[in-house]
Amino acid sequence: MSPQDVQSLAETLKIINEITASKPNEWLPVYAALGGAVAGAIASFFPTWIMEKRRDVNFSRQIENCLLAEIKALVEIIDHRGYLLAIEETVTYLRTQPEGVLCTLIVDVPPHYSRVYQDNCKNIGVIINGKASEIITFHQLIDAVVQDIKPDGAFSSGATLDTFEKMLKIFEEALSIGRSLTKTHNKSSQQDTSEAGASA
Repeated sequence: MSPQDVQSLAETLKIINEITASKPNEWLPVYAALGGAVAGAIASFFPTWIMEKRRDVNFSRQIENCLLAEIKALVEIIDHRGYLLAIEETVTYLRTQPEGVLCTLIVDVPPHYSRVYQDNCKNIGVIINGKASEIITFHQLIDAVVQDIKPDGAFSSGATLDTFEKMLKIFEEALSIGRSLTKTHNKSSQQDTSEAGASA
């Protein structure tokens, strides 16, 4: 082998060595830092997000349970005191009387009769399962009746058969909504209780 061949072979080996030798990646520390930051962000985001969601669901259930408990209590009080029956009897009486006969109905309902609703109506939007509109409708209908029958209300100076019939319809609708809400709530509460017992 001639010196030129040796030199040519050495240059070829040098070129092959340069091609196959890996150069250190100067961006590797940057990639590692960015990867660590992303992994840390993800690791801290999901547990926080899950805890927030769980807290939101629990808050929603608490608000719903409180509002439905109050509705149940109001419906029971209305039933026990016979308010609906009194209105029905008044309508029946007025139907037997000549047109224009007036009857009065006065019930002194305290302003705090729906305290739970009044205190939590700003949070009613957190209720998840669509009951919020029914809860609002129930309270608005009941409040319309309360405003009419309170002292100095529309019925305190006397009302006609037509007015009593309209109030009866509003009252019946409110009670129907209230009973439906509490019936649905009782079923879902029983399911939650049985599921909790099965998982224990």
